[in-house]
Amino acid sequence: MGVSIEYLYEKSSHLYRMELIGGKSGVDHPVEWIHMLESPDSAFFLHGGELVFTTGVMSKGEAWLVDFVRQLHLHGGAGVVFNIGPYIKKVPQEAVRYCDEHAFPLFVLPWSVHLVDITRYLCRFIINEEKQRLSILNLLQQILIMPEQGKSICLSLENQGFSAAGRFRAAIIWSKSREYDQDAIMALLKMWNNHVIVFSYHDDLVVVLTEASYEAERRITEELYAYLTSRVKKVCISIGAAVSHITELSCSYAQAHTIVHLACKKGKHIFFYEELGIYKLLLEGNNPALLQDYYNEVLGALETHDAMHNANLTDTLYYYLMHDCNVKETAAHEYVHRNTIMYKLNKIGSIIGMDIAVEENKLAILMAFKIRDIEFQK
Repeated sequence: MGVSIEYLYEKSSHLYRMELIGGKSGVDHPVEWIHMLESPDSAFFLHGGELVFTTGVMSKGEAWLVDFVRQLHLHGGAGVVFNIGPYIKKVPQEAVRYCDEHAFPLFVLPWSVHLVDITRYLCRFIINEEKQRLSILNLLQQILIMPEQGKSICLSLENQGFSAAGRFRAAIIWSKSREYDQDAIMALLKMWNNHVIVFSYHDDLVVVLTEASYEAERRITEELYAYLTSRVKKVCISIGAAVSHITELSCSYAQAHTIVHLACKKGKHIFFYEELGIYKLLLEGNNPALLQDYYNEVLGALETHDAMHNANLTDTLYYYLMHDCNVKETAAHEYVHRNTIMYKLNKIGSIIGMDIAVEENKLAILMAFKIRDIEFQK
């Protein structure tokens, strides 16, 4: 989704005699809006993605024009159009070279063309594309709300130019930041990549990944995470399994929704559903009460003891297992003597009624901790 400079150029080159003279390798840049600027100092106010028109009425010579182009590029402009006439008689070659080196499209437009005509003409395409984009996002939301209506919704998506077949994943972005709400994060994502498919669904911010492989999905997710964390603190991204048709997007979303808090709890800023391991078996269970009963049978008595005596035996047991049942490393983790750990382990065994040296019991206890991870996140 998104209107590219190339598309707008094709629509206007013959009608308005607009000519591309520099930065030809950047014509795939998305265009957010059409803007008029007459001073390089005003480039600071660009949001990013604007195709900028200028008459050069404030031009002070070639060096000024080169700086004008440079400032537009540095502040995120999509390209620039020089209105050739009394103020800009010709484009400096240095400006053309800069645009070529930085893939920043540079156009010229005859003075006889009224800027109000061409800018209004181009804005129509951007507005129509935005309407289409919002319609597609609304249809994707409907797939999550009414997956049983997927086939009919797909017909509407196809009519909007969205291919329903391919490879799709639902990713959820979660943040504790008070400064950035969902709307602010969506605005940041659009500035990062105008083609990103992102929408709000209930309390989740959903991104639809359409990359062709797992490697491409991980790369784009890491780029997305790096961009967001440079602006928003405490961001976590969970990604559901890939599906081959958009009608199955609700399945991928449900998986991403299930693991988002688990990912944050585990300190994994990017968590793919495939990385769940044993958690996948637990999360796919249809009887949460059974899992809770199992946890209570194995560790319930230990937790009750800790609560009554303000102790931390449950934590000690967890760290003991996480350190491969190494007493020395567990003692170092808790900053106590190894004899203290031995004493605590003996007490733990008596409370839970298990010999924690037995491999089968270790597995049962570890499974209980895994259940705690997924049950107590809710």
